[in-house]
Amino acid sequence: MSQPMDRTCTLPQVGEVDLDAGEFWTGNGFQIASKGENLSAYERNCVFMNFDGESFIDGSFSSGADVDSDSRSVMATDFNNDGSIDLLVGSVGGGPLRLFLNRMPQRNRLRIELEGTQSNRLGIGTRIIAKAGERQVVRDVFPANGFAGQAPAHVDLGIGDAERVDLTVRWPSGQIQSLQAVPTGTQLKLVESAQDTPASN
Repeated sequence: MSQPMDRTCTLPQVGEVDLDAGEFWTGNGFQIASKGENLSAYERNCVFMNFDGESFIDGSFSSGADVDSDSRSVMATDFNNDGSIDLLVGSVGGGPLRLFLNRMPQRNRLRIELEGTQSNRLGIGTRIIAKAGERQVVRDVFPANGFAGQAPAHVDLGIGDAERVDLTVRWPSGQIQSLQAVPTGTQLKLVESAQDTPASN
């Protein structure tokens, strides 16, 4: 609609609609519910796996997550604490929450939890840069990064085969903390400080 705040406007249909695919046209968006129409659409979910940081592989079918549902929210985090990122998917219309556990072979990971003192308590907005040799992984702490869902505020870093990483943590306050040779396969809690902070599990 070109006039979304005008309840009296009616716009003419601008093209053909595919009724078999569930498409419809309503000249006035405020009448959608009263006409019994539904904006929900059932399409198979897609899962794309990053490959070497440069391309993606379509893992929709093999993951089992390509359910035919009107999914609206997804939370990515390690639900069973096995070191692999899982997916919790919610669908509209009162459908079930679906938990897809990651069964891929595990490699080294590092979980980082933050506690802000000058910045906000959860450290939301913090940038974490992990370096292992020539490889660099960058993550921003922003749990509310999906529609109708929110992941935990901690960060799970995939480090590949690296056993230790160097970390740079840039807090929203502007404070920068550096940690050297942090062992992977651990959980690390960082408290915002005016000085560099040593790693602790």
